[in-house]
Amino acid sequence: MTRNFVAWNQAAFDVLGGGVARAPAGDELAALERWVGGGLPGAVREWFLLGGDRLLASVSSNLVTGVQDLAGRFLEHGFLLLETDSQACCRWVVPVSAAYDDPPVYLIDPDDDACATRSRYAGCFSDYTFTAAWDATLWKAEVSADFDHPLPPDALDGLRRRLTVLPTTHGWAMNQSCDAVHRFGGPARVAVAVAGGTALWSAVAAASPGVRDAFAALIGAGSGG
Repeated sequence: MTRNFVAWNQAAFDVLGGGVARAPAGDELAALERWVGGGLPGAVREWFLLGGDRLLASVSSNLVTGVQDLAGRFLEHGFLLLETDSQACCRWVVPVSAAYDDPPVYLIDPDDDACATRSRYAGCFSDYTFTAAWDATLWKAEVSADFDHPLPPDALDGLRRRLTVLPTTHGWAMNQSCDAVHRFGGPARVAVAVAGGTALWSAVAAASPGVRDAFAALIGAGSGG
């Protein structure tokens, strides 16, 4: 497989090393689609065909569902289980209907096999794969982190002016509920999990300590409240 075959999830594959997994999962995917009775959404099919699940599982602390385990009870309700939180606090699911090439991803309660509790986590599947990969690799860099600190009113606007805005997700912030997780890239990689006017946690990754300190100060990290 070459990079030219990646239509939807290239950003995620770039974060995960710029390639795709060896031994594409064509046989497993064909069996799943026979079980489903039709094709999967394009972005979902591409991710599993090219081994995105295996690449993500190699860096994530969560339990990432492999293509060989997708057939199961969630499919009876029209969803695929993508991932389970490392402490089993929530799960991520995506609809199997091929009506959308790049469907949204939802959070559900951990014991909700029918997916009745779902709330939107990411606006599209490719945003989910990118943010899952980006979040997992963020904490492996040189990171300045802070927790439960006030977020200055202009902090997010300041980040938007200085950095590249990346996809935002909603409802879950690595280890707790949240309103949203905002992400930014560029000279620094910055993530801020927000609930109201509070940063539940913030992380700034950059090779330079000075750059880390500057962006941490911008978002009120280390201010002591």
